[in-house]
Amino acid sequence: MPRRRSANNAGSATTPKRLRRSERIARRRVNRDAALGGTENVGRRRFVADGEFNQNNLVLNPIEEDNSKGTVLVATSIDFHITANREGHHTSEYDLEELVIRRGQEFVVTLNFERVFDPETDSIVLQLTYGDRPQESKGTIIRLPVKQDATLTNDDWSAVIESRDKDSSVKVKVISAADAIIGRYRVFAETVSGTDKIVSRKEFEETFVLLFNAWCKEDEVYMEDDKERTEYVLNERGRIWQGTARNHSPLAWNFGQFEDVCTEASLYLLDKAELADGARSNPLIVIRCLSAMSNSNDEDGGVLTGRWSDTYPKSSTVPWAWMGSVAILEEFMQRKRAVKFGQCWVFSGLLTTLLRTLGIPSRSVTNFESAHDTDASMTIDFHWKDEDDSALEEYNDSVWNFHVWNEAWCARPDLPSGYAGWQAVDATPQELSEGVMRCGPAPVKAIREGSVYMPHDAPFIFSEVNGDKVHWTVKEDGSMKVLGKETNVIGVNISTKAVGSNHRNDITHEYKHAEGSAEEREAVHKAFRYSSRRKHQVYDVPPPDVTFTLDAPDEVTVGDDFTVFIELKNTTEEQRTVSVRLSAVCSYYTGVTSERVATNHYTESLGPGENKKFDLPISHEAYQKFLKPDSMVTIYLKGNVKETKKSYAKIDTIRMLKPKLTIKVPEQVSIGERFEVKVSFENPLPDPLTNGVLHVEARGMGKSLVIPLKTRIVAGSEMSHSFSLVAQRSGEKEILVNFSCDQLSGVSGEADVKVAYSD
Repeated sequence: MPRRRSANNAGSATTPKRLRRSERIARRRVNRDAALGGTENVGRRRFVADGEFNQNNLVLNPIEEDNSKGTVLVATSIDFHITANREGHHTSEYDLEELVIRRGQEFVVTLNFERVFDPETDSIVLQLTYGDRPQESKGTIIRLPVKQDATLTNDDWSAVIESRDKDSSVKVKVISAADAIIGRYRVFAETVSGTDKIVSRKEFEETFVLLFNAWCKEDEVYMEDDKERTEYVLNERGRIWQGTARNHSPLAWNFGQFEDVCTEASLYLLDKAELADGARSNPLIVIRCLSAMSNSNDEDGGVLTGRWSDTYPKSSTVPWAWMGSVAILEEFMQRKRAVKFGQCWVFSGLLTTLLRTLGIPSRSVTNFESAHDTDASMTIDFHWKDEDDSALEEYNDSVWNFHVWNEAWCARPDLPSGYAGWQAVDATPQELSEGVMRCGPAPVKAIREGSVYMPHDAPFIFSEVNGDKVHWTVKEDGSMKVLGKETNVIGVNISTKAVGSNHRNDITHEYKHAEGSAEEREAVHKAFRYSSRRKHQVYDVPPPDVTFTLDAPDEVTVGDDFTVFIELKNTTEEQRTVSVRLSAVCSYYTGVTSERVATNHYTESLGPGENKKFDLPISHEAYQKFLKPDSMVTIYLKGNVKETKKSYAKIDTIRMLKPKLTIKVPEQVSIGERFEVKVSFENPLPDPLTNGVLHVEARGMGKSLVIPLKTRIVAGSEMSHSFSLVAQRSGEKEILVNFSCDQLSGVSGEADVKVAYSD
């Protein structure tokens, strides 16, 4: 059976009324027609209202004949066999009351009539319609003569009688086309009776929703491995990696793709984007559409507004408080306005939900040291002032400590063979793609081989994972000179959740060849030939003959002091004079820097083969008040060798470790049982924590909770808070909790609880 919300589930979202779709589309059509000149522009388009259009479309009108003699075969009702069909289509978990099935696969319905069906004189046509202006020539009216004997294939829709009962019912086996339009269908039964060929047509109240089908070989989203299908289509529990290349950890995320609000929101967004009905059969177009509609930054009516800031309005939800997509979509569907606010991992978690709920295999992917190439140069440029070796941050491309995007699995019939499979797609608003804030889908294989001419947005994605970092010296007159490049620092530890576990799966090899290999360099040079700087020579810059080794700690707990070291080694047989500037700056995870918290300058002579070590101590008092929610400190190193006029530059980021929440719950509870959840953690700072808030998301246990904490948490003391939940669905459930306050944010934890059926 499909999952059902219990009657006392006060947190259930209000499902939008079906009629709103036609009203919404009609309103947009009126606005569009007005923009085209309205009725004054009769020579351009023929303007017909929806009501008039459908009234003139005769196959949409019911036909009721006088059946007082009982000779007409009149349909009375339809049985969708929801439980059996859902089980066969891997859709039992969907919360929708109606039938949810996957395309290209058989399903069974039973038609009930006022009298017994006579195969000698009666015939049945099952009619399906899609959208608000269905039209047979557009493929949105599907008329299926119900055959008495036929072999069903999914190259097109077809129907055959499976059995006839003596009690005036006919069981019909139907198969949808493997490339059918996905979405909600209306159903009619049309009959022709007796030698007089009397026609009757009835529209049923029941509708059904058709999804993409990763289990169907003929569907473009087909995925062969059953464990991968289970993970990338059916798993509601996710992990999204955050942090730095050297210090990363997973964030638990509830995709919740089976919640009714998620299904309704996905279909609503296709309507909101005015995606043509016929285009909804193509997973590539749907993926690209939802990439755009996940964000609202170009005011297209999308779901989530991005914001990267120090301050947020009190009426909004800060990005790091979200732990799942359901709460976001509930707010969006209730208010029909953009939800505030999200950052990259939130956009990715949301897009995973939207794609999975429509049946497209998808996953969230984290790229560490992720570049943002602003000028299609395929290089990531950093600039340093010549006179004092300080960083010219306003000139720089950005390198995000991590960036999260998505992959969606589908065929690429628009490209040469070999590019099917994972397609990179990004919902975070970064750059315009054909005038819209979206990115992809681009074949991951094309990124790996440097084929950046493949659609869509492959150059941008390539530079995120395999651009070369180029350092420039900016002289007093504004002229620039390349001082060096780094070829192995962009795009490392590319991570996604492993199939069947919460462990990290490193998929860097899917995006790029081994760093420094001939294949990897060839891919970079191949991509560079399509760049905006293809005529510039920035390669083969010889390094200085003094080595610079930056030694930053892998782990620093927030609130602790720490020290960064720099080691210099003269590799020549001659004297060398070296000047070094080492500084620490608080930063966002996007690489954007803010307050400088420590700086040291050194000028030292190094004898032949000599090495020396210097340090930069950084106290808690220096950085704590400037620390951003991302808890990052970026280290800048710039060194110069006087005798050779060679320079060296390096940038590294330290992620401060935050405490984990401890969550205690019973090992097992029963459906309908109220149980206690206890959350605790120790304040790691030497200062009190104020205005604390707990955000709770528990799949199958009601609506998301926001719990303000009234008491301060003094330095070194433990915060402990309890609340209760009611188990509403059976199975292994995960409770996610996030804590934020004025001084600390993004402290999270999770706990599992088994919910059993009550006796």
